[in-house]
Amino acid sequence: MKKLILLSAIFLSACQLGHKETPPVMGDTHWTLEFTLLKNNKPSEIKTYQFESRMDCFNTMYRMQEDAKKIRNQTGAGLCYKHFAEGQERTSKDVLSRH
Repeated sequence: MKKLILLSAIFLSACQLGHKETPPVMGDTHWTLEFTLLKNNKPSEIKTYQFESRMDCFNTMYRMQEDAKKIRNQTGAGLCYKHFAEGQERTSKDVLSRH
């Protein structure tokens, strides 16, 4: 239950930093990682990166979370996303596992 409350607080705090999302006109070609560093459970910095594949995005997010845990009173949370336009074909780079 504490984890759910913490995740809710992280999400709400990140939303309050003034991030405005605009709907895409056409589909993205890259995966975007938005990573929020939290110091003392308060958002301190938001970093944004782009990747060719979904797997690269998730691997980087995981490494950043592990690195953030190594610093006292700090943690991190991230979100990997890609806006798909209606009818946009998904490629092999849009899956998490490697076949």
